[in-house]
Amino acid sequence: MSEQVKTHGILQHWPIASLALFVVIIFLVALVTFQVKETEYAVIKTFGKAKVDSAGNIIQYAPGLHVKWPFIDQVWRHDKRLQCYELTAGHLEQIITRDQYQIVVSTYVLWRVGDPGLFLKRLKSTEEVEEKLDAVVRNCRNSIIPQHNFTELINTETSEHKIAQIESEMLAAISKTTMEDFGIEVTRVGFRQIGFPELVTTKVFDRMKAERESKSERHIAEGKSEAQRIRSEADRKASEILAQAEAESKRIRGEGDEAAAKHYAVFQQNPDLALFLRNLEALKVSLSDRDTLILDTDTPPYTLLKQGAASIPANAPQPKATSSPSAR
Repeated sequence: MSEQVKTHGILQHWPIASLALFVVIIFLVALVTFQVKETEYAVIKTFGKAKVDSAGNIIQYAPGLHVKWPFIDQVWRHDKRLQCYELTAGHLEQIITRDQYQIVVSTYVLWRVGDPGLFLKRLKSTEEVEEKLDAVVRNCRNSIIPQHNFTELINTETSEHKIAQIESEMLAAISKTTMEDFGIEVTRVGFRQIGFPELVTTKVFDRMKAERESKSERHIAEGKSEAQRIRSEADRKASEILAQAEAESKRIRGEGDEAAAKHYAVFQQNPDLALFLRNLEALKVSLSDRDTLILDTDTPPYTLLKQGAASIPANAPQPKATSSPSAR
């Protein structure tokens, strides 16, 4: 009877025992394993020293599940993604350019772990990383900016400023130092802000105003020069057109004079015929379809309206058909 009760008691507590066993197994698995994410570096430290391979290089664990010794091994992790850091030391620092202008700049860097082994040896925390970046970036910035003029940093003409070039020079110097000394890969260095000290602002604005006025005067002078060129070109073309028109008018006038001379030669042979043709032309012009005139027929050219006035002597020379358009 007692054995049945004991067996019944064990079966009654079986779910709790299974759950406890499952929790213990999970705890043991968590002690001897660790997981590495795709976005991080992982290195195992045994008694504070990183594990190395046969060549003496620190072992970096790939993403996935790995095994470790419990209580002996410690997993060191660090994010491998780019991180943005804006300098805190010297956040707004005055620097003198090559042409003796004072400017105030703030700088940022994009960085990530480039050599986890060297990074782990030289640095202990993210705060220490930022301290090292502060020192390296400030030294490079304070040595490179004084090599450039003020207009290369601040200019309304995009073709004249060289901010991208200056940032590239700083990146080349900074990335080499940080990678070799700390295992930090710096991918970008940029200016977050560029300004002026209060005492320099008025002087800078006056200089910018003078530059704008100088450019305005130059553009006005170029415009006047171009206007004068266009005006001269138009005058030249107008003179050519007038000369051509004058030549053409002289040619037409000469042809007309030649044709008139031929007509005059015919009229000189018979003045009465010439007078008759002129009166006929005048009569044609003065009379229209609905005109009513009461005039004396002795008034030229209405003398042609008399009976027999339109007869031409039989011995009068006849003009050619093409010599007088008004006779047709």
